[in-house]
Amino acid sequence: MKKLFVLLLVLPVLAMGPLTRAEKTNFAETSTYADVMNFLWALRTESDRIHVKYIATSAEGRKIPLVIVSKEGIKTPREAKELGKEIVYIEANIHAGEVEGKEASLMMIRDLVQGKYDDLLENQVILFCPIFNPDGNEKFGKHRYSDNGPQLAGVRYNGMGLDLNRDFVKQETPEVMGLIRALMEWDPVLFVDMHTTDGSYHRHVVTWTPQFAPWTDEELMKYAWNRMFPGINQNMKAEGYDPIPHGGFMDRKKPEKGWLFWAVLARYGVNYVGLRNRFSILDENYARADFKTRVYGAYAFLKSIFRFTAVHGREMREIERRADLRAIKSYAGSFFPTEFGNKKLFEFSLKSYKFEIKKIPRKELSRYPSWFGGYLVKKTDEFKTYKMSYFAPIKPEKGITLPDGYIILPVVKDVVDILLRNGITVERLLKPLEMEVEEFRIDKIEASPLPFQGHHLKKFKGKYVKTRKRIPAGSYFVSLHQPLARLAAVMLEPLSPDGFAAWGLFDRVIVHEWGGRPWMIPVYRVSHRPKTKLLIMK
Repeated sequence: MKKLFVLLLVLPVLAMGPLTRAEKTNFAETSTYADVMNFLWALRTESDRIHVKYIATSAEGRKIPLVIVSKEGIKTPREAKELGKEIVYIEANIHAGEVEGKEASLMMIRDLVQGKYDDLLENQVILFCPIFNPDGNEKFGKHRYSDNGPQLAGVRYNGMGLDLNRDFVKQETPEVMGLIRALMEWDPVLFVDMHTTDGSYHRHVVTWTPQFAPWTDEELMKYAWNRMFPGINQNMKAEGYDPIPHGGFMDRKKPEKGWLFWAVLARYGVNYVGLRNRFSILDENYARADFKTRVYGAYAFLKSIFRFTAVHGREMREIERRADLRAIKSYAGSFFPTEFGNKKLFEFSLKSYKFEIKKIPRKELSRYPSWFGGYLVKKTDEFKTYKMSYFAPIKPEKGITLPDGYIILPVVKDVVDILLRNGITVERLLKPLEMEVEEFRIDKIEASPLPFQGHHLKKFKGKYVKTRKRIPAGSYFVSLHQPLARLAAVMLEPLSPDGFAAWGLFDRVIVHEWGGRPWMIPVYRVSHRPKTKLLIMK
């Protein structure tokens, strides 16, 4: 009788499947790389619904898993397409100290594989990359002061000391290069990047935004905010959560001034994906909620997303196709903003607290970062709901008209490799020719005093000058009549705040060896396709 009792205790655990380290430790700990891989292989041995591939090998030699979950045991994008399935891509742990996305992804993979949400797999295949930064994950410690658990977690940077979520323009890390290959191969209708906040005090477990780069296709942005954002939030409310747009107080001393989202440049993964004319979501779970609450909030968010895409995935895909066509037909010659101010988007209710404000004594100012503004702001235990205006720096203040395309001189072939890696069409001139171009003449270069991600970021001042140039054979031509024209323009425009020039990728050729005078950017703007033989690069 005692043996039967023990067996009955074990059976429910076996039926539930493997547990994550977070679940095993009552959410005191988070998974190691070995924990993640063992968890995935335990599921793989019991079900054909899951397949594990690898998108890259990290700088320190760890394979990064890509988990494919479907009812039909799909292994390739072609199989998904033949069955009419849309694809959703979930990425977690890009910052390896922000770990609830990793744990929630593993739990969701298990539950989908075991048939808990079969309706969510009717129309879609779901890809998971639960541990995108395995090198950072293994550097366990107490690194984030704001997090309410787990006891130990990894670090933000990868094995090269770089922030992977700042690498989507310069593309120097094996992790990001592998992710881009996966995005090109699978072409998901939606990309989701999971993080943890470290900002303002409030009482919401989940905060999130869609893609936010100011160069994003307008219809894509409107659908994201007018349909996807409220639709997913409605699903979240059915789960017992009340999400808000991600951001932070514009003024810590005066919360009523507004709520600001600032990360709008192409270097961030979700904005990069948006410039590929695809939907994307930045998920930021509230750091000061306890770890268990954050994991279950992230889990509910994933389920709410899948409920939305299961119904609207094909509609979203059609919008993306229209965005591709608009880029081909009308992006060349359009206005390209280069400097921005804050734009008010909408209002929402922020559940937060009353705050106490204390001026820092002059003799203690050196102990605090300058952005504290000389004041300490401490939350009280008294709840307060604020009516907030939501702002983002996407209001164009300066800009230029885009050309028909760009000529890239052979001296910077390395940036051509980046363009090709992203699927941007590049053609090569087989013969020299003369043609009228616009050349950017540099008057001044302002460089950041300290390196950022290994680069001194640049801001260029100068002007475009029309001139006739002899273009050597072996130069490259990038037309803006292509689906990825938005991404190409952001990368190639000298005045782009997040392009190749800004990241210093042209530095070795824009300064004369003798005398140190700035020369010109090795990229010309052209008003028409070169009249010569062109070879499409591959």
